[in-house]
Amino acid sequence: MARIHLATVALSAVLAVPGLASQAPSKAVEKTLVLAPDGRLVLDTYKGRVAITAWDRNEASIRAVVTADGSCDESADRVARTNVRIEGGGREVRIVSDYDDLPKMTFNFGRDCGSRPFVEYEIRMPRGASLRLKDYKSRISVDGLAGDVSVDSYKGGIRLTRLAGGLDLETYKGDALAEFETLGGRLRAETYKGEIDLVLPKAARVDLDESIGRRGSFEADVEAVRGGTRVSVDTYKGTIRLRTR
Repeated sequence: MARIHLATVALSAVLAVPGLASQAPSKAVEKTLVLAPDGRLVLDTYKGRVAITAWDRNEASIRAVVTADGSCDESADRVARTNVRIEGGGREVRIVSDYDDLPKMTFNFGRDCGSRPFVEYEIRMPRGASLRLKDYKSRISVDGLAGDVSVDSYKGGIRLTRLAGGLDLETYKGDALAEFETLGGRLRAETYKGEIDLVLPKAARVDLDESIGRRGSFEADVEAVRGGTRVSVDTYKGTIRLRTR
């Protein structure tokens, strides 16, 4: 059974108290759901921060903090109307930063009040579960997962460490680092106007498939052999580096 706790800052009170008026309105949402050791966590978010770490429990623990981007009369309302949907349990947990209830863009005395609030996530999930993450412009860190990881990011900053499964990584104008303890599946990396560094175990042997455009750059310092771990890299205007540590 899910354990749910919702903690929302009293927005009107924060704005009214002297000395606190400069604080950005915010609210927090927390939820814990059962997730199978080989299940899947799916996250669809827009901007802010995502920090995911592995643990040895058969559950996913999610804490999300929604904070206003900028300050105007509608900031508190925009935070209140930004929803964090956390659903599922068992084989799959799904999380969405939901902005559907936000009003259209408005202006307040020359200040833009149309920006979507930030959502910052702190997530713990089973080590062997897989992750599928879609993001627009967040700082992302993932550590210790042995399941497959899929990340699709636009203008985000990505750091993936101590991985031991497969990887499907796609970025647009963002930088990414992926470090592997062991190779447990196929690796695919694609970027447009971004930089991706893939760091493999020292003895890694890869079966390399590369598609590099005229304005792209690829550097490899690994042993390429037929029958090794399948690694596909693709860039038209970007840089991908493949090395061992």
